[in-house]
Amino acid sequence: MIALLCGLAVAAALLVWRGGGDPPQEAAPAAVAPAVTDTPLVSPQPLQGPAPTVQTPNAASAAATAAVPAAMIKPPPRPTNQAGPARSAFALSSDHQTLIHETVLAAADHERLEQEPRDDAWATEAERQIRQALARHARTGDFDVVAVDCRQTLCAIQAFSYGENGHREWVKAVDELYKETLADLFDSVNTAFPTRGSRSPVLTFLHRKPVAARP
Repeated sequence: MIALLCGLAVAAALLVWRGGGDPPQEAAPAAVAPAVTDTPLVSPQPLQGPAPTVQTPNAASAAATAAVPAAMIKPPPRPTNQAGPARSAFALSSDHQTLIHETVLAAADHERLEQEPRDDAWATEAERQIRQALARHARTGDFDVVAVDCRQTLCAIQAFSYGENGHREWVKAVDELYKETLADLFDSVNTAFPTRGSRSPVLTFLHRKPVAARP
C-alpha cells in the first residue's frame, strides 16, 4: 500500500514537470557556522627595550610661539667689551717722566691728555699753529722741541732747555707765544720745569678754549 502511494506521487511529479516550469531545484546547503574553540587569542609581543618617546609641544606654548611676530624675536646680545677706552700714550723721555712725578699739575694734565680721544680737525690745526709759532719766535732757537701732541681739549709741548736759566727763558717764550698767536685757541698755559740743571726738561700744557654754544 505504501509502495503504491509512493509510485502515484512520483507519477504526479513527472506529469507536473512535463507540463511546464523549471525543474525542481535542490535546496542550498545551510551555512555552517565556524567552529568555536576555547583557545585564547595570542596578542603580539612588545618590542624589546623601552618604548621610544615622542616629545610634542604643549598646545598653549605652541600657540603663544606662533603668535609672536618674527620682528619681535631678538637675536642674542653680542658680548660687549667691558674694558675702558684705549689709552693713547704721550711718550715721555726719562727726564720728563721724573719731572711730572714731581709736579702735581703736570701729572694731572698728562693723565688727562692720554685719556682723551683725538679731535682730528682741531688737533691737526692746533699742532700746526704751535709749530709755526715756535719756529718764528726768536727765543725758541735755544731749545730742542721734542714733540707737540694735541687731543681734544689739551695740547702738550715736550722740550729741553739749556743753561742755568734756560727753563725760565722757556716760560717767557711760551707766555709771549700765547699772548701773540695762541690766545685764540687756548685759555690757559701750564708749564713744568726743574729748579736746576744746565740741560732741563720742560713740559707745557695748553688748555683749549671752550667752544661757544650756537644759539
